[in-house]
Order: sequence, then C-alpha cells, then structure tokens
Amino acid sequence: MNETLVAILSGAAAAALISGLFSIIDYKIRRKDKQNDSENVQCKALRYLMLYIIQERAEAHINRGYITLQERRLLHHWHKLYHDGLEGNGDADLLMKQVDALPLQVEDHHYEHSIDNPT
Repeated sequence: MNETLVAILSGAAAAALISGLFSIIDYKIRRKDKQNDSENVQCKALRYLMLYIIQERAEAHINRGYITLQERRLLHHWHKLYHDGLEGNGDADLLMKQVDALPLQVEDHHYEHSIDNPT
C-alpha cells in the first residue's frame, strides 16, 4: 500500500510540475504574441502616416506644377522608407511617377558672400 501511495503521490507531483511548466510556457508565448501585435500595430500606424505624408506632399507639388530637385529627392527618400522599409503596398507609386514627370524648378540659393561683396 505504501508503494501504491508513493506512486500516486509521485505521479500527481509530476503532473502538477508538468502542468506548471506548460502554464509558464503558455504565458511566455502569449506575452510574446502581445508584444508582436503591439509592434505590428505600430508598424501599420507608421506605414499609414508615411503614406499620408507622401500623398500630401506629392499632391501639393503636382498642384503647384513643378518641383525642386531637393523636394523630389526628399519625396523619393520617404517613398523608399515607406515602400521598402515599412513594406508599403505600392499605393504611392503612381503619385511618384507623376512627381517624376513634373518640371524641375531651379532652386534659388541665397549666398551670404558674393564676388562684389566678399564680407
């Protein structure tokens, strides 16, 4: 009878230990899933924000009818971050083609020094 009692108690202790380990593993998996969900939501929010910025800036330049080289470079940089870095789906590609078709306006650089006034 003692051997049967020891076997039953040992089996119950082992079952409790295994159950506890599974609970810990399940908790860690659920915590990791929540962390991944949070990162996924943040990535999506950033993706939508970048798309909004690209659309607003591109449409402003298209409506204006021209773009400077610096403005076009900046839009391409944002588009690359959106498309490649944040895995954007290509929604801004058509706008970028329209931006690339805009005539380039020469940027007006203001220099503090000139040949006539070197100070």
